[in-house]
Amino acid sequence: MVPYPAKAVAAATALALLMPGTATAAVTAPTKVTKVYAASDAIFANPGRGFFTYTETYLSQHEPLSAAELSDARVKESHSLVFRNFYLDEYSGRDTITASDLGLISADLAAARTAGVTLVMRFAYTSASDADAPLSRVLKHIAQLKPILVANADVIAALQAGFIGRWGEWYYTRNFTAADWSDRKQVVAALLTAVPASVPIQVRTPAYKRKIFPNDARIGIHNDCFLASDDDFGTYTAPDDRTWLAAQPASALVGGETCQVSTRSGWATASKEMAAYHWTYLNPTFNQDVLDSWGTAGRAVAARKLGYRIRLVRATLPTRSKPSGTVTASLTLLNEGYAPPARNRPVQLVLTSGNRRIVTTVKSDVRTWAPGKPVTLSVTFKAPSQTGAWGLSLILPDPSVKLASTPAYAVQLANPGVWNPTTGRNTLGATLTVAR
Repeated sequence: MVPYPAKAVAAATALALLMPGTATAAVTAPTKVTKVYAASDAIFANPGRGFFTYTETYLSQHEPLSAAELSDARVKESHSLVFRNFYLDEYSGRDTITASDLGLISADLAAARTAGVTLVMRFAYTSASDADAPLSRVLKHIAQLKPILVANADVIAALQAGFIGRWGEWYYTRNFTAADWSDRKQVVAALLTAVPASVPIQVRTPAYKRKIFPNDARIGIHNDCFLASDDDFGTYTAPDDRTWLAAQPASALVGGETCQVSTRSGWATASKEMAAYHWTYLNPTFNQDVLDSWGTAGRAVAARKLGYRIRLVRATLPTRSKPSGTVTASLTLLNEGYAPPARNRPVQLVLTSGNRRIVTTVKSDVRTWAPGKPVTLSVTFKAPSQTGAWGLSLILPDPSVKLASTPAYAVQLANPGVWNPTTGRNTLGATLTVAR
């Protein structure tokens, strides 16, 4: 016979299990979790930013890009960008680019696509003299190049104005005088229409943009004598050029290369100016003396911070839901790079369970993710209708349908242990359990 006190305890326990808000609440799993993520100091490739692989070729003696070598540089050296200067060396006196030469350019772009990289492109006529082409011929050549550029715009990170002068740097020119601003403007205008609006155009100096298209945020600057002197060998020609450049939209693409040791070329000045002018890319091989002076630590910082570097700070994520229930996720990210992404791309929350995958788009323009300013994203969506455990991850794929499923073109977050190179997704370390 059970003593009365024991009966009372048993009855009270049974009653508590039946009453809402008592023992049931103590064993019910939470419906959301807040996670804080560690930061990574690793150097890795991300699309459209960082140190690049330098290449140039003369169409008369074409040296094709090797997809295998470019892929190797992306994986081993974290070079997602390739600089490519095409010298139209046989065409300063000819109006029509042959189909075979146009095919060589197309083949190089195809190699970039296979390698999972994008190109910073420039066209020029000479590297040895001022023997460029007259305006009318330049415009004809741009028109012939346009179909190739449009068809491959998804693997073109930037198109430099080029065409004019030695190296295509708009100086030492036979056909464009210093006063030919209208002629130079026609070249840039033709390039703006030769590629979709997603492709930035870069000119050599602030003065060129200020005189030609001062208010076009799509036009950026390539400084190819970064830190070489007080005015970077003529890059800055007006007293307020530096102030003007610092005030440009952070999304206006800036990149280039160093060219000579100077009193300004040390790491202290380099890091300050790359941050102030929102540098996205840099030549890692020229000038070697300048880059060596930065030391291993300085070069490592530049490798991490050139362009964007997006880190996941924290997230509040749903953990339990009924089938098709309404849930909300919130994520805070921080751009630790020098610049925002130059090209917009989708931001997607992905739920996976086995071979099942559900994608929810988070509304945001990544070009507004300014350096040093946390961005909090929130999205409300319906949980899967199928029961089970669903892993949560974040993916920022390429906006092009031709590249969206290629992991090399997705953004890797700067957090340890989140990146999946096979899928291009960043795991959030949380599971949504859907149960009835």
